[in-house]
Amino acid sequence: MTEPQQVPRPKTVEFAFRLSLVSALSAFASLAFFIALREDMMVGFAETVRRLNMVAPERQEEFVRSSVNITITLAVVVIVVVASAMIAFAIMMRRGRNWARIVLTVVAVLGLGGMTTSVNGVVLSSPGPLALLTFAVNIAVIVLLYVPASNRYFARPKHEQ
Repeated sequence: MTEPQQVPRPKTVEFAFRLSLVSALSAFASLAFFIALREDMMVGFAETVRRLNMVAPERQEEFVRSSVNITITLAVVVIVVVASAMIAFAIMMRRGRNWARIVLTVVAVLGLGGMTTSVNGVVLSSPGPLALLTFAVNIAVIVLLYVPASNRYFARPKHEQ
């Protein structure tokens, strides 16, 4: 009995894999930028809390500090989970799993939509050049995953995967 021939991985899939890793790792750079904005977030949120009189004046500083710390902690958890998942999906996509290609596409599209977020005037996105790099990388990943060579790779029979 002969073994099925291994279909070579197209360069488009390999490049999409590498760019997916760049996109996932850029999330950590964005996280560092977000953490560096801690003082700006505290100042902006403190002003909002004071203006809206949301908390008793003697508790405002503690409230602001704990709110910002919780926000940063949640950001760290979300970024680590999402970036790790993206790396796992990129590995599965590289191995020819079409479902992973679809998941990476959805994540890349969502990444395009979430390039800039702000809270009370404090921008919570990557700095300009990093945001543009991530945007370009996500567009390239999407295109590379659906060019004809990639489509043939993902459409091959299951026993070849």
